[in-house]
Amino acid sequence: MDFSLHALDPLDSGIVAIDGARRVTWGELRAAIAAQRSAQGVASGRRRVLLRRASPIDFAAELLAALADDHVAVIPPNFQPQTLAALNELPPPIDVPPQTIELYTSGSSGEPKCVQKAVRQLEAECRALESCWGKLTANTTVVATTPHHHIYGLLFRLLWPLLSGRPFDNATIAEPTAFAERLSATEAALLVSSPAQLSRLHQLLDLTALPHKPVLVFSSGGPLSAAAADCYRRAWGAAPTEVYGSTESGGIAWRRQDHGPHWAPLPAVRVALDTDGALLVRSPFLADDAPLRMPDTADLAADGTFLLRGRLDRIVKIEETRLSLPEMEAWLAGHPGVSAAAVAPLTLSGRTLVGAVVVTTATAPRRRALIEALRQHLVQRFDPVLLPRRWRFVDALPYDERGKLALNDVARLLQAAPCA
Repeated sequence: MDFSLHALDPLDSGIVAIDGARRVTWGELRAAIAAQRSAQGVASGRRRVLLRRASPIDFAAELLAALADDHVAVIPPNFQPQTLAALNELPPPIDVPPQTIELYTSGSSGEPKCVQKAVRQLEAECRALESCWGKLTANTTVVATTPHHHIYGLLFRLLWPLLSGRPFDNATIAEPTAFAERLSATEAALLVSSPAQLSRLHQLLDLTALPHKPVLVFSSGGPLSAAAADCYRRAWGAAPTEVYGSTESGGIAWRRQDHGPHWAPLPAVRVALDTDGALLVRSPFLADDAPLRMPDTADLAADGTFLLRGRLDRIVKIEETRLSLPEMEAWLAGHPGVSAAAVAPLTLSGRTLVGAVVVTTATAPRRRALIEALRQHLVQRFDPVLLPRRWRFVDALPYDERGKLALNDVARLLQAAPCA
């Protein structure tokens, strides 16, 4: 199979996408690409083309049309009118190589950053996905709760299906009822989702009542909690397949928590550690063979797998004592009264303290008793000086549309909360 966006050659009558009751054929997609090429034009030479279509099938036509004429395809961070207006006047692509796509980080803790990707890098990653899971998912339809304009959704719900000949569902599922409907209509589904969405879904929907369980479930954007992973294992026979990576790096590794906590590098990806424990990655999904330093620390195992230990930029000092915020979040989530937690530093009266935003379970005690129970739970592992001094209990953690925790929103929740 030739995994090249220029070599797509399925039969015109083949199905490329499902749009409600409609089946979109390859012939229709080719006609849409031709119309887009005419609209984008080539008379003025290469330029940056902003992709504006929120519908995945229309977006695919825009993308393939831009690449066919060697324009630079610019994928916005979202399709909101103000975002598109801000990107409306794009500079000419001077010194940008042909076959380049520009997309954006999620911006969950700052302004979105533009990242350039060569098409060959994305094609190489799709080949790796096919080599890992192609046989298992050969006759599936790709169903997604994640958008297609971030790197994870772009690869898993759009480019990999296009290159492998799998049809994809044109809808981005947002509600549990819609999820049940899509799975009921699809006998063999490959589900592309995120930890935030999967953590809510099993609480709102009886997974065992669905007529068809997905053949494979992917999750990316952050670690899936052990409790959520076990829930899907019990309901569907396997924990979701988690994929670790970033916009800059592409995919790095994968794991299934019912097989253990370690991450296995994707094919041809090599990992090492920097002097401070930061993960170093070499990969065919990068622009060159230079190692990319990740913001995460890790422990390497003798078999080539690794354990993630948390982000370097999420290690803080409280009263001269170092604290890994992800470690405290994981420990909090292990309490039976907690389904999810986020921890962040805040400054009160000139002192740096820790605050916790917590989603409780149905069995959690009332606020005051729960806070005391959580403090007793934390002190088993952490120095008392590190314990949260501010608590906020919410129905759901603030995640962005990609499923990443919005750290700025966590900080705002804590700043607005009363002291406990």
